[in-house]
Amino acid sequence: MSNNTDFDRDPPITDERIVKVGFYIASFIFGFGGNSLVITVMSRKKQKRSIPRLFILNLAISDLSFITVFVPINIYSYISTIYQNSYFCRLLIPLVTTIYFVSIFTIASMAVHRCRLITNPYRPKMRMRNAYIWIAAIWFSSFIIVLPLSVVSESNNGICYENWPSINHRKAYTIALCILQFVIPLLIIGVAYARIGIYLRRSAVPQSSLPALKRRKENIQVIKTLAMIVVLFVICLLSGQIAWLLLDFGGQKEFEIAKVIFKFADILDILHACVNPIVYGISNKHFRRECIQHFFDCFTCGSK
Repeated sequence: MSNNTDFDRDPPITDERIVKVGFYIASFIFGFGGNSLVITVMSRKKQKRSIPRLFILNLAISDLSFITVFVPINIYSYISTIYQNSYFCRLLIPLVTTIYFVSIFTIASMAVHRCRLITNPYRPKMRMRNAYIWIAAIWFSSFIIVLPLSVVSESNNGICYENWPSINHRKAYTIALCILQFVIPLLIIGVAYARIGIYLRRSAVPQSSLPALKRRKENIQVIKTLAMIVVLFVICLLSGQIAWLLLDFGGQKEFEIAKVIFKFADILDILHACVNPIVYGISNKHFRRECIQHFFDCFTCGSK
């Protein structure tokens, strides 16, 4: 997510805008439904609360919040003019960036916790109380990181701009956001999942028995899922980081390139929030069973 957001003042009605509005509406429906389903299933009182479920629940809440706040703003900006007052600049846009940070930090935290569980199965498990503290720290640190953006954001004639003391301050903050939003989380996720993959391959039992073959098949599926998580993270989040670096550190040529990249960066950000329920939820067989049970309970009104 960027450290600034700009909207056209008088958006013309073009085929490109119609297509994007259609995509935003479809992604809102899909993302809202998917993340709502995850929240509903993970919050069921019948199921025992666990730390992995707690992280998935927090990820779904952050992604749902991102979709319900960010997507309507984009839809409205494509069909009408948004007058960006002080409330919009100082609160709403930093709020979107904060939620964006929460989602990324949660994904990195899930990688660390999953790596600890798989590669150190005999170590004492984390307590639920510590998990709640961890999640609270994710939200608090996200707020602190975005706080400077809220402080420097101002409104001038209905347009948001950042009133930094100097251009170097703006560049330093852009680099900091890139490192905290993308570089460090990617390193954490990559190292954690690489360790899991190496551990699963080394611990595979080369036997032809049915339990051994089943275990090996499950390990291969886990490795494929982890690889997909890393690939989606890079594909969906890299373009936006590149665009803001080009915008703040390049010249006129880089500015034009950044404008082109921005046309797709927001779409990829939204897509990432929509596919997270699929990657972290539906790919898990236990979650699939709970979804089926949830729909069964809905259609039967909870009767046995």
